[in-house]
Amino acid sequence: MRKIPLPPYKEQPVDATVWYERIKQPRMPRGTYAANHHPHEFSGEPPGLVIHPDDAVGMRPHPDTSRLTGCCGISAIVGPNLVCAACGAELAVHQADCHTENQVTLLAEAVILSYAHD
Repeated sequence: MRKIPLPPYKEQPVDATVWYERIKQPRMPRGTYAANHHPHEFSGEPPGLVIHPDDAVGMRPHPDTSRLTGCCGISAIVGPNLVCAACGAELAVHQADCHTENQVTLLAEAVILSYAHD
């Protein structure tokens, strides 16, 4: 994966009827990540490394279904909602609701950056 600057947080429109039309396109391009250590105050985003939702391989939804809540999609309101498919450790927060960015944020304490040569 390639590190890029975090695309800016997009404020929601003042017209509340627009919020519920659809879920946004993913914030991050496939194959990239960005650090978000100081999320926008009103975004509801957790700090961590932000990736495209399709790049969250080896993860599955949290077994506690109360973590999978939202309005039109999944939100970050109740904490980590993606776990390791193999061991069940909490790894990330997937946001894809009508009032949030569409992204996966890897929890900083669950990530180890490593480099491999093919």
